[in-house]
Amino acid sequence: MALEYYELQMRQAGNTAAAEYARVTREQFGDIALPSNNGHIEIPTVPVVRFSDEAKAALEKQKFIIHELTGQSIKSLKDSGRKFWTDWHKQYPDFEALASRRSEVAINPEKLFIDKSNNKTLSEQEEMIRKFSESLAKGRNRIPNVEAIMGGAPDYVELVFRHLDATGDYLFGEKYGYNYARTKTFVAAYVANVGHFYPTYGLDVSDWDPDDGGGSVFAAPLVVPAGSR
Repeated sequence: MALEYYELQMRQAGNTAAAEYARVTREQFGDIALPSNNGHIEIPTVPVVRFSDEAKAALEKQKFIIHELTGQSIKSLKDSGRKFWTDWHKQYPDFEALASRRSEVAINPEKLFIDKSNNKTLSEQEEMIRKFSESLAKGRNRIPNVEAIMGGAPDYVELVFRHLDATGDYLFGEKYGYNYARTKTFVAAYVANVGHFYPTYGLDVSDWDPDDGGGSVFAAPLVVPAGSR
């Protein structure tokens, strides 16, 4: 059975988490065939996509911090005790079940947002990230075999907690002006934002009109291994 067909079956059965896991796997590795055991389909463990040694050295030299995302969702993180101070998204179980990518990602906490990327539409911010991605491959400080992307909501959500565990730093918190990262994940007619991480109450996941800009809604590029989007 091919992965695309399995994804369709899972959606029809209402197993959104399995369907999303299959979708992410298919996007990264193509429509691979799945092994079966007496008719039971088993999804193989998806390896984490990693930076090359050369890319990792160049990223660290330029003050990027590398984290590993492992397919977590808002739901799985909530279930593990992570704090969210918004709960509107529980009305959208499909959204809460979306899994993050299984990949190393890099951010520069000193330059978390692209300058002047707030008050821009989604498409304008995506274009700014595209140009930022191109800049990584240029000049004396070029970083090989990487690209910058706008991540999905679960990518930024897992990243926040990974970064907190590794550094004690509340990404998108007070030090960052309590601002938000725009994501490419739609919730109904809106696009999810992740930010305003407050130690007492937890992380905020909100939404915004994709055709509108907000003063606190920025483009926050994630640097990933080239070709892993």
